[in-house]
Amino acid sequence: MLPVLETAQQDVRVLALQKQAQEIEQQARTMTVTADTLDDAANALASIARLKKGIEERRVSWVKPLNDTVKKVNDWFKSVAAPLESADKLLRGKIQTYQAEEARRRREEEERLRKLAAKEHAKQAAKAERKGEEPPPPPPTVVVPGPATTIRSSAGTVSTTKVWDFEIVDESQIPREFLMVDTTKIRKVVQAGLRNIPGVRIYERDQLRVAGR
Repeated sequence: MLPVLETAQQDVRVLALQKQAQEIEQQARTMTVTADTLDDAANALASIARLKKGIEERRVSWVKPLNDTVKKVNDWFKSVAAPLESADKLLRGKIQTYQAEEARRRREEEERLRKLAAKEHAKQAAKAERKGEEPPPPPPTVVVPGPATTIRSSAGTVSTTKVWDFEIVDESQIPREFLMVDTTKIRKVVQAGLRNIPGVRIYERDQLRVAGR
């Protein structure tokens, strides 16, 4: 168990709040709400709201310094790794640019050789026709080796693989199954007074509001 948690569990203010919370829970379990006990139930709800606030305040007092420290540590380590992230992005981009350029050159070379082969085939076919011979078979497809997809160095291996990705070009055409309803936005406009949204049932319901004194 973390030392901080052990210390928090000995916080006398938290222990007092815990005891009161347990007592109110027991009271809620055994209480029957009637006209005679309605005030008692309302008082219990007010006490619950007050205790919740007190517990949250104590929780924040314990975790805020820890969260602040974690954030500072994370930010510092992020700054330490920042040059590596930059270098990684730069080198990946340069390797991909090189490979794309090599692929372009390969396509151009294949096209050049294809045209040469087609020209030579046409020449041989015309010669065979003049001699009354069968035309030569079409030339085979020219394939020029592309750039290596795996680079092996003394420090490791870098491989190029095909992966599927996507980008949204027209949101209106995306099938419904891939959409998510913005319930937060709907609740906000309903509370602001909007009463008609296609596909949404807007209704009134009772809700208890508890305010302590």
